[in-house]
Amino acid sequence: MQKSKFLNIVLATAVLVLAILLATKNDPSAMRKKNISSASEGAQPSVSDSAYVPFKKKSLGVRAELYPKPALVIGTYDQEGKPNIMTAAWIGICNSNPLSIAVSMRPATYSYGNVTETGFFTVNIPSSDMVRYVDYAGRFSGKDVDKFKETGLTPVRAEFVNAPYVKEFPIVIECELTAFHDLGSHRQFIGKVIDVKVDEAILDANGKVDVALLNPLIYAGGNYYETGRFIAEVGESLHEIDGQPFVPDYRKKYVNETLEVIHNRKSVRHFTDQAVSEEQIKLLLRAGMAAPSAVNRQPWAFYVVTKRETLDALGEQLPYAKMLRQAQAAIVVCGDMEKAGNLKEQGYWVQDCSAATQNILLAAESIGLGAVWTAAYPYEDRTKVVVEILNLPEKHIPLNVIPIGYATGEDKPKDKWKPENIVWQ
Repeated sequence: MQKSKFLNIVLATAVLVLAILLATKNDPSAMRKKNISSASEGAQPSVSDSAYVPFKKKSLGVRAELYPKPALVIGTYDQEGKPNIMTAAWIGICNSNPLSIAVSMRPATYSYGNVTETGFFTVNIPSSDMVRYVDYAGRFSGKDVDKFKETGLTPVRAEFVNAPYVKEFPIVIECELTAFHDLGSHRQFIGKVIDVKVDEAILDANGKVDVALLNPLIYAGGNYYETGRFIAEVGESLHEIDGQPFVPDYRKKYVNETLEVIHNRKSVRHFTDQAVSEEQIKLLLRAGMAAPSAVNRQPWAFYVVTKRETLDALGEQLPYAKMLRQAQAAIVVCGDMEKAGNLKEQGYWVQDCSAATQNILLAAESIGLGAVWTAAYPYEDRTKVVVEILNLPEKHIPLNVIPIGYATGEDKPKDKWKPENIVWQ
């Protein structure tokens, strides 16, 4: 009797478990949760679970969900010649010949009357570190405060139009009013571009604006954002169009940009012939010098190589650095034995310079450049090559040579996540 009861309980339990499994199998939400949990464990989801259902749309009604919106500052003079600035997000290029910019303003704004009266305005493009000025210019009216006086920004009379621009902003565009349209809540002003002025510090070797150095602002949902990293040139990815269905995988996106850079870093061995600017190299070196070091000795020295013949010579003689013949620059990370002092025998300089090297590699990835670690130390033959070609002093020991340039796109990041490498205690 006891045996019969026991078998009945076991049978009932089995039936119950089977029913639960069948219900879960037929429940789409449960399947979705299962898929999400089995996704790449290194990824950090940036959206809710509902976003993982491909192409499922939710109606939001009439809302200004157009991205990205620029966060720009308009400069004008009032009737008395007083300079004023206001922040505008409803703005963009609207014609190519003549090159024209459209900006929409509400009649209540002070700048609305200024542009209507004078027929001129400037468009001032800030970098992300000027967000406080952009926010201030958008929150107060020129009717009530002198924004230049309150912010400490410097008004400069434009060269070709009757309007002020902001001296501290990296790009200014001088515009002449050619038309306007009353659209409802806003009047759209059309301004013909008369001249564009750009700080030399954000120009690359070809005289073009380096967007990574500019780092312009984006306005969205009542917040300000930075522009983000370079991902591709126009036309570069056309070969990837294959006519196959594409479903975005939001699970592989990172809210944290630092983690995204870390996981997208790759060893780049194929470079284009596009030049790398001095400002870009300085950004990499600044990142390298931000690395930790034992007792804060900072026992490093960085040699920047840009001469074609030197890059070619290093590429010819270093067995695993042939890509130097394609790279547009290289950074040689050396240990400085004088700075290392009494710690040099312990080899701390190798660890410190390795940390600096990793910072450089990550910084290159973050600004759209490619780089790769090619070893010199501890190989005597490779170290000798670098010392002789660069004529290094005895106190400087080359740890590695880092080729730098714009990647062709052939090299891809690798997923190196291996749970078996972890020991939990």
